Amino acid sequence: MDEPNAQLGLHLRRLRLRHLEILLLIARHGSLTATAQALDCGQPAVSQWLAEIESAVGVSLFVRGRQLKATPHLAPVLRHAQRVVAASRRLAHELEAVSGGALGTVRIGSMVVANTELLPRALLRLHSAASPARLEVVEDIAQGIWERFEQRGLDLIVGRLDERAFSPGLRTEVLYPDSHCVVAGRRHPLHRAKPTWVRAAAYPWILLPRQTELRRAIDATFLDQGLPPAMPWIECTAPILNLRLLRDSPSLAVVSGAAGRYYEALGALKRLPLALKYDVGPVGMVWSGDDDGPALQLVLQALRAAAAELAPT
Repeated sequence: MDEPNAQLGLHLRRLRLRHLEILLLIARHGSLTATAQALDCGQPAVSQWLAEIESAVGVSLFVRGRQLKATPHLAPVLRHAQRVVAASRRLAHELEAVSGGALGTVRIGSMVVANTELLPRALLRLHSAASPARLEVVEDIAQGIWERFEQRGLDLIVGRLDERAFSPGLRTEVLYPDSHCVVAGRRHPLHRAKPTWVRAAAYPWILLPRQTELRRAIDATFLDQGLPPAMPWIECTAPILNLRLLRDSPSLAVVSGAAGRYYEALGALKRLPLALKYDVGPVGMVWSGDDDGPALQLVLQALRAAAAELAPT
């Protein structure tokens, strides 16, 4: 190691977990005064903490002023701080779980496509086997799940796979395909006529935000039919709210095949025979390549068994 890198390494060793926690607070509040109020301490103490952090990393992270202005060096340091603080919290949860007789805690980020059939089957399988794993489940769209995972706030992603699932350092396993479908309330007029995309375009649509892969696939389908992209009545990612709106209005939506079958079995909605121009990836799971803990392995095995029951033959 050359001399500058060696010196930087020595300086970084001065950083403690408390430094990183305070840095995250400073970045969140945007001022030393607000951070001091949040910590219930004096501003000079926060200034001293920040000075120690900047001395350790060897660069300025903020331009001082009434409101702090981030320098270009702040972003990579924040990413490191988020990972370390998340890892320390994870360790605390793991120790608590082990003290309670569990193998450990597995934090699962689940997308809607996994929540109607795959994940419930896996969790019930673990429950019936009296699995010693402690489980936490967070539901969100792909963007929110991936943000939490990249910050080490989740151990496992279960849902539709995209290109992020195949990044270096990750383990990815495809479980089965799942095609999206168009759904509507059971008394929707399109159920009494031959549905076409041209006819469907005349009705209000409940859509995901534009930055999502599914929204792009819907727009591509409309364009392929010579139609302008669908204009949403509402952009919404809340499944229960969407279900109620679809049931009680003439609106349409695109959901996973698993969700469409589930809603139809409940008698809440019916699927329409309309297919997207292209689909958005298979259902699978993603976890960190350096995580091979026994609790995670139990969850992976349960998901594989549940997927085997759901995969088309």
